[in-house]
Amino acid sequence: MKKGCGCASACNCSTEGYKRNSPDVNKKVNIIPSGNITMKGVDFKVKGVDNLGNTKIMKPGKDYKFPGTIVKETKYKK
Repeated sequence: MKKGCGCASACNCSTEGYKRNSPDVNKKVNIIPSGNITMKGVDFKVKGVDNLGNTKIMKPGKDYKFPGTIVKETKYKK
């Protein structure tokens, strides 16, 4: 985890997100400082919203590309 990733607000960005062995797996929200998201190693669906407003429901095991440069991740709840 690193501080000051370039987000509009002061945040603690995550480089591991919701991967099963990530120190951030139990966080309510993860901020990823990239538009390239891998769901390899993630055990559940995740909702991603980039800094341009693009939203995707991401499934475990797949890779995703967002047009934006920062993605806010939350655990997906139906």
